[in-house]
Amino acid sequence: MTDQSLFDEAFMESPALSRKERERLMRRRAMLEAARAVFAEKGYVDATLDEIAQRAEFGKGTLYNYFPGGKDELFFTVFEEIFAQFRQLIEQSFAGAASFREGFETFLRASFEFFEQHRDMLLLVTRESQRMLVSPDPGRAAFFQKHHETVLRLLTRYVQEAIERGEVRPLPAEAVAHTILGNLHGLAIHRLLKECVAGAPKQYIGTPEEATRFLSTLLLEGLLNRTQTTEKS
Repeated sequence: MTDQSLFDEAFMESPALSRKERERLMRRRAMLEAARAVFAEKGYVDATLDEIAQRAEFGKGTLYNYFPGGKDELFFTVFEEIFAQFRQLIEQSFAGAASFREGFETFLRASFEFFEQHRDMLLLVTRESQRMLVSPDPGRAAFFQKHHETVLRLLTRYVQEAIERGEVRPLPAEAVAHTILGNLHGLAIHRLLKECVAGAPKQYIGTPEEATRFLSTLLLEGLLNRTQTTEKS
């Protein structure tokens, strides 16, 4: 299990690579994209290597040449990419931001845009991540716990820095980061489900920008109407 796949596309364009090496990376990328789609549709348990091979338009033997660990290796590699991309998204959103609010809203917008462009990833994370975190298999549970904690620690760092600057109330930074991630995932799923329901009314959080404004207002400003609260007091 490596992070190599995350950089395949950049390497494909490198003039230092031979044609054979670029073709190998392209085949590997096609296999991972096929695996991601099948895992998202069927779940890990019901997905088969035969179906992944068919979707990627390669023989099953060819898949084993690239991923000797078969379905397990494909599954873990796909999730390593997802976690790595999300960590990169967090870092790029907060790095250089003029304020916590700016970084936070950039992060939310980028996340909603990412999930909108990669709905299979959202379905896969929703379907499998929680199940694997409580898996009786200690190896699977440890894999997901490690990557989940890495993402949580990264976001916690930016929250803690904002607390130290006085931009955010002195609340437990890790709990705040966990709440942000939970609400982000929950709203992303809500938007996806609304789109899947036939005849559902048009929602005002239908675009990434609208979803960002909604969640930013909810988490940064709160639910209570401050005007009414002040008048009553």
